[in-house]
Amino acid sequence: MARLKLDSRKAIEAAAILTGRSPGRRIGSKRLLALLYAANRECLKRSGRPLLGGRLAAMKYGPINADVYDLIKQRQGAEGLAEWSRHFQNEHYYLVLDQDPGVHALSRFEVRLLDEALKKYEDADDWDVALQTHRFPEYGTTYQKGTTRTIPLEALLHAVGLTPMVGSILRDLEAKQAIDEMFARVKKPAGKKR
Repeated sequence: MARLKLDSRKAIEAAAILTGRSPGRRIGSKRLLALLYAANRECLKRSGRPLLGGRLAAMKYGPINADVYDLIKQRQGAEGLAEWSRHFQNEHYYLVLDQDPGVHALSRFEVRLLDEALKKYEDADDWDVALQTHRFPEYGTTYQKGTTRTIPLEALLHAVGLTPMVGSILRDLEAKQAIDEMFARVKKPAGKKR
């Protein structure tokens, strides 16, 4: 099963876009998680690449990005938590945008997908948005009542109609992740300016 690392910078920017374009710069956590999942799913369907990476989970209220859930819950050790906390605060069930991080990591295509998700579900309340994600085939085949289970990336690829390309997409994503990790380890030599 392929496991992709969360791109926490993209997650922060995506959450900021959805929160910032919501009334009062606040959004229900359930709504945010459902919109991010829907946009991630659509990104994968159209481009063969996920929007954020990270662990996908089937929970009682629908499929979510579990790593973003950890950020919202401010779980110790969550990837990007310090940066997340500079931009967001929790108010009960809502996430509030305090400081907009801008858009530097997301492409125009990815921002457009987030806008499309907002538009598609604008008339639905938070519960309805979450319940609509229950219709996704990968959720139906993964979720078991009373549990939280990982949604395999392979299952999501099949569900969005990319079955013929699953092997090549997974190899491409794994190679990209390896390259990203290699460059993340490279540090500039001390004292040198560019």
